[in-house]
Amino acid sequence: MQPTDRASKRGPKPQSVAAVLMAFISVATQMVALAAITGVVVAPPSRNSPTAVMASALLSGLTPGVAPAAENKPIERLEVPSGAAQCPNSGAGAACTHATAAPQAGSSAVPTGLSPCPTDADKPVLAPGACSAEASSPAITAGGSPVRLQPIVPAVTLSADSSTLASGATTLLVARSTSSVTGTPWAIEIFDVADRSLVGACTQSAICTVAYTGTAGQHSFAAYVMTPGQKLPSGGVATSSKPVDVRWLGVRIAVSNPSIVAPGKPITFTASASDNVAKIGYRIELRDAANGQRLTFCSQGTTCSTALVEPSAGTRTIAAALVAQSPASHAGAIAVSPSSNAVSGTWLGVQLATNAISGVGGGVVSLTATANADLSQTPWSIYIQNEAGQQIGSPCNASTCSADVAVGANDHSRYRAVIARSVVVSSGNGPLGSVLHSVQPPTTRLDLLAASPLVRPTRLLWGVDSCRAFTDDPAGGSGLLPQVSGSLGAPDFWGRYLPNTGNCPGLSTPEVAAAHSRHMGILPIFNNYDCSNVSGNAAGAAYGLAALEYAQTDLIPKGTAIAVDIEPPGDACPGAANVDEAFIVGWYDVIVAAGYVPAYYGNTAPGSSFANAWCTTVADHPDVAPKAFLWSFEPSLGIGHSRQSAPVYSPYYSGCGGRYVVWQYSLSGGSEPDVDVDEASTEFPFWWP
Repeated sequence: MQPTDRASKRGPKPQSVAAVLMAFISVATQMVALAAITGVVVAPPSRNSPTAVMASALLSGLTPGVAPAAENKPIERLEVPSGAAQCPNSGAGAACTHATAAPQAGSSAVPTGLSPCPTDADKPVLAPGACSAEASSPAITAGGSPVRLQPIVPAVTLSADSSTLASGATTLLVARSTSSVTGTPWAIEIFDVADRSLVGACTQSAICTVAYTGTAGQHSFAAYVMTPGQKLPSGGVATSSKPVDVRWLGVRIAVSNPSIVAPGKPITFTASASDNVAKIGYRIELRDAANGQRLTFCSQGTTCSTALVEPSAGTRTIAAALVAQSPASHAGAIAVSPSSNAVSGTWLGVQLATNAISGVGGGVVSLTATANADLSQTPWSIYIQNEAGQQIGSPCNASTCSADVAVGANDHSRYRAVIARSVVVSSGNGPLGSVLHSVQPPTTRLDLLAASPLVRPTRLLWGVDSCRAFTDDPAGGSGLLPQVSGSLGAPDFWGRYLPNTGNCPGLSTPEVAAAHSRHMGILPIFNNYDCSNVSGNAAGAAYGLAALEYAQTDLIPKGTAIAVDIEPPGDACPGAANVDEAFIVGWYDVIVAAGYVPAYYGNTAPGSSFANAWCTTVADHPDVAPKAFLWSFEPSLGIGHSRQSAPVYSPYYSGCGGRYVVWQYSLSGGSEPDVDVDEASTEFPFWWP
């Protein structure tokens, strides 16, 4: 595919396309909005009933008389956990239980920004507290000296700045005495009546303030003016305030054991609230922690559980939240929305990666399997197998596993990784069982949990390309094909022009049949165009449309790469120096839209016209590099053409992204057989007739 200044064997390139197809392909897209559709779970059927367990893509099940469940895109499937029942008036797959939980103790401190109450030598400091300026003084003077009298015990009130808080939040408790306790035998003390613990105390002044941080449950506080002490007064000389109730709403979440299962198996997530949410105007929601999407909810109870089923490998991280119900239904509800920690469940999967074989004669392949979870604490291991199920290497009770395998030049074996456990298959029961075991050990089988797709190691192929047809015999018994196979080596692929161009005939039906009989790939090339007109989107798109017509005529399947021939600038193609981003994108868009794969034959040496245009393209269009393939003709080595003398794969790299997977490493120069020689990775999507 070189002009006359690179290889005299070919005549000058055609200077115009016989018929250039100018067309514009536009794709109209429609946005479809899916409204959340709600339904009714009339009665909770068995766990295995699809109507009971399925939270489908368009339907969220509810028991009668309830608002919709998740408004966003639902998950794959939710089930009521085994042995449980559907929670009334709640989301699909939700089970609830009712339990009485005692309030959890909190902690008290001097409020931020305030100073501890000054000490009084006559009174012990028993708890934190900040006191304000005195409201009045109980001491009087006689003869200019203070006289300590025994005043009447003052009255006291208590207030809190919040009545409902999220777990971990702080409320300020303020006790106010009708007179100061400075100079008296009394102190202002604040108790948590629920557990009878002292949370704050001031031995001076008339106002005592303490910051109390709670975790979960309802706490009832009361203030006392009393003789200093750590016990809740039960009588005697003391006055007390009315109790003040403060509720801390908390929720936590746990995941069932095991939390690592096979795809299609359930993992149960259970949220536990500090209160029965039905009594406080809240609901328990289970949410996807990654995006906040609600999965399901319980409108009552202290716990809310659901069994989540994922059909494929992956990890889901779930959190819980307490959310106030509609104010219209619960007028006293306060908009506090505490949330839990997050826990994860994993549906096992495994992937297998292979390294590339560097030579065309085969070699050793390293196979590396990676699971999406650490299996070291499970009974499962990673096994690497060939397509027949034969084990390669040793199993690994870990997250990765590696093995090496020798691959021959024509070895097209595929491999996979599986996650499984070895299960002993008994060879006999009864009185003779132990005897049989001693003679012949019991066999084992693999209990399969997950498997990767089959993978064929990336190999280096050796092939040729030619202007001439390689045969006119459907069996490939005549022409260039047997000449190349006999003198150079059997090619794995052959690059051929699609259209008839000058002295180069287009790909023929006998050639396709011969490639099929020889299990040889075909690399389709389009070059029926003006090789100097390689700039502008219209030119690239027009050439793409013309190439598609030839490809479809030849019945080339979609998914095959079609290469456009971009020659270097020279006497035959002076305008090739003008190749640009627009041309590359024009070819790319048309080929991709038709379901084929775009490829470019060009000079990938840094600084060349094509390399510059390519680098601009991949910078402006990041989607091009991973989807398009490059066929480089540099460096051109001018070495022997036999398969055995093929060099180490090393085409020039432009310095920009892309898949540099084909290299034309030497031109024919009129030699016999008259072919150029190439190397290519099996990543390239050849046509395998």
